[in-house]
Amino acid sequence: MHRPLVRAPRLLHELAVSRGDGSYARLLARLAKLDLLALDDWVLAQLTDAERRDLLEVIEDRSERRSTLIASQLPSTAWHAAIGEPSVAD
Repeated sequence: MHRPLVRAPRLLHELAVSRGDGSYARLLARLAKLDLLALDDWVLAQLTDAERRDLLEVIEDRSERRSTLIASQLPSTAWHAAIGEPSVAD
């Protein structure tokens, strides 16, 4: 992943594929090294358990180290419901 702007659904797909082909840890490491990761189309649909875990990994790896920009048409007040798991949403 060389682009710092990615649509969240596409990122979630790439993470799922990487789990299957054994490149998951490498993809997480690349995402963690980006100075800025811009996620567009954030939580447009209810997330699955696997998607929630993947996003948590990405966000946690970047937390307090790198910048992450989140863009969504969904109001931030609706994010908890769309993420679906309060402890992960927090």
